[in-house]
Amino acid sequence: MKRLAIGVALGGLAAYLFDPKLGEARRERFYSLWQDNRDTAVEAGQKASRAFESARPVAQRLTKAVGAGDWAKLFEQRRRSTSLPKLIGAAAIGGALMYFFDPTRGTERRRSAIVTGRQAAAKIIESVKTQGGRIGGPPGDASARAKSRVG
Repeated sequence: MKRLAIGVALGGLAAYLFDPKLGEARRERFYSLWQDNRDTAVEAGQKASRAFESARPVAQRLTKAVGAGDWAKLFEQRRRSTSLPKLIGAAAIGGALMYFFDPTRGTERRRSAIVTGRQAAAKIIESVKTQGGRIGGPPGDASARAKSRVG
């Protein structure tokens, strides 16, 4: 679940920063803010990362041991593997959410997607209706014909 949240956040950030109309101004504003606060942000990030990384395994083992009533789990040391495809998928979901829920153009994009979806559904329905005569009747008739030909 944490990976999904991280992926959604990364996808949303990417969609926010690379928006065709407002992305350039957003990137410039972000870059200016980064230049002003880079050293402080890097230092704070490094300290927070070290603190979280050192506390995470202990907290996980303690939580599992207390929940299971098995104190031997406190001394286990396992590392979880990361799943890159899941992270990429979550980033795509985040980007799509940002694309459709963008405050400036989201409403227009949602309407366009709905109209396009309805048009596609109508074309599929029409195609199925016109192809129905070529298949040869209801599905039950086709299965009976196939059985008679086989055996």
